[in-house]
Amino acid sequence: MADFMHDLPLSWRPRRDESDVTGDWRDAVAEILDVAATQLDAAEVGDATREWLATDFLRAASSRRLKFAEAEPESETEPEPEPSPEPAAAHDADAGRPAQGPTAQGPTAQGPVAAPPADRLRAAAVMSRNARAVPVRVLARVVAAYLVLAREIDAAPTIASRTSGAVALYLAAKAPTPIRAVINGHTLRARDADWDFGRGPVLEADAVPMLEFLLGRSDSAPRPAPRSAPGTSGY
Repeated sequence: MADFMHDLPLSWRPRRDESDVTGDWRDAVAEILDVAATQLDAAEVGDATREWLATDFLRAASSRRLKFAEAEPESETEPEPEPSPEPAAAHDADAGRPAQGPTAQGPTAQGPVAAPPADRLRAAAVMSRNARAVPVRVLARVVAAYLVLAREIDAAPTIASRTSGAVALYLAAKAPTPIRAVINGHTLRARDADWDFGRGPVLEADAVPMLEFLLGRSDSAPRPAPRSAPGTSGY
C-alpha cells in the first residue's frame, strides 16, 4: 500500500487485527508486578534493602499522579494525594470505590504480619488480576516505578511489546513541554518492539530507552531513522 494512504480517513486505511485493543490493563499490570517480584527475589541485596525497595516500588506504583523527571513548573501542577498501598487500590480510590484486596491493614503491609518483599509484589499482582478494569494511566505509573526498581537492582527491564507501546503513547501525550517539543511532528518507533505511532519523520530508539526519555529521566532522545527504513502503521 502506498505510504500516502496511511494518512487517509480511517475507513480508507488497510484493515488489521485489532482484537487485542483494550482499555483494561489488569493483566499487563499484574505481569509487571510478577516480573518485578522475580527480579527482586534474585537481586544481590540485603534483606533490609530488599524491603525498602519493595516499599518504594509499591508506593510509586500506587501514586495517583505520574511524576516526570522533567517536571512542569510547580504552579502548573496539583499537589499529590497520599498514595494508596497497592496499584489496584490506588485505581479504586481514583474511581471513588473501596479498595479491593490487601491494603495497609492487611497481610502485605509493614508490621509483624508483613509478607516477604517479593511476596507483597506477587500479592499485588493477584489483586490487580481480580480488580475492576485498570486504565492505561495506572499501567504507566507501574511501569515507571518498575524501571526505577530494575535500575536499583541492576536488572534488565522486561516489558511486553504491547505494554511498552501503550505506555509510550500515553507518556507522549502527557510529557512536559520540553519533551513534547522533541517528539511533536514525528513518528516514534521502537527498534526492538512491534510498535510505532505518530505522524511525520521517524524517530526511533529501543523501547526502554524511549520510555526513559518520555519520562524525562534520560537525555538520550530517539534519533532519526535511516532513510531506507519505511514508516509503518502502529498504535
